[in-house]
Amino acid sequence: MWPGAENHTWVSITALPALGEAWWAVALAALVLAALAGTLGLWSYRRNLARERAITERERAINRDLRELAELKDLLLADRAADIADRERLISELRSRNAELARFNYTVSHDLKNPLVTIKAYVGLVKRDAAAGNAERMIRDIDRIGAAAEHMHQLLEELLELSRVGRSMAKPVDVPMGQLVREAAARYDTNEGGVEIEIATDLPTVRGDRKRLLEVLHNLLDNAISYMGSQPSPRVEVGTRRTVRDGEVQETIFYVRDNGAGIEPPYHEKVFGLFERLDAETEGTGIGLALVKRIVEVHGGRVWVESKGRGHGSTFCFTLSDQAASAG
Repeated sequence: MWPGAENHTWVSITALPALGEAWWAVALAALVLAALAGTLGLWSYRRNLARERAITERERAINRDLRELAELKDLLLADRAADIADRERLISELRSRNAELARFNYTVSHDLKNPLVTIKAYVGLVKRDAAAGNAERMIRDIDRIGAAAEHMHQLLEELLELSRVGRSMAKPVDVPMGQLVREAAARYDTNEGGVEIEIATDLPTVRGDRKRLLEVLHNLLDNAISYMGSQPSPRVEVGTRRTVRDGEVQETIFYVRDNGAGIEPPYHEKVFGLFERLDAETEGTGIGLALVKRIVEVHGGRVWVESKGRGHGSTFCFTLSDQAASAG
């Protein structure tokens, strides 16, 4: 017995039956109730936990749906912005084409009228010379009528060729530009007039309409040789230069450079218009550079001229699309 135990009142367990069977029933009921309460509490806890999990999953699903809606909204806005940009670009192109068509109609009617005026005038002179019996003047007048008719024929042919570009293009093929430039230069007698044509040896192979690209080179060489002016040592160079970024070639630029008369900066864009000739005394229709521009643009490229002005020569440059320029 421990200290202080003598002060406690002890009841013998054998006396419990004296309390009667009711005590046991109460105790058993209490235990059952306690067990039930625990079970109910555990069930309630699990139910609340399941409810919280369901709420959490629902919140996640809602947030996921909101993110998807936000992404869809961004995509729709981006598509709409792209559609608006495309529409504005098409409207701008349409306006530009309409303006170009208006200029085309005016210039065609003007430039085609000139040969007709010449023909009409000299027909009258032929009649007068015929009446006067002046055969020599009649021959001279008829020659001028023939020249005017030939000029009109050339105008119509080049206009027809210009209209075909973009509508009638051959299947793209690999075109070695070095070979094409030599073919274009072969039509010129470099001994006549002392014009020297230098062709770079590292011209790449491109992909495109061979016939149209040959037209580009013909017109650029024609233009360079025609506008040499009084240059005592006329020279034309055909080559390329490349823009490089991070060690990779970004763009290949083809050029035809001459040491001729040069072009003043205000005319750098104007020279590519229809029937534009800076020198009225120079032969030609004024369609060649417009044709060059159209062919290059159909090939996904651009064309421009670089010149410091009169007496400094000109460099006509053009590019082709990445796919065309990277062939071979």
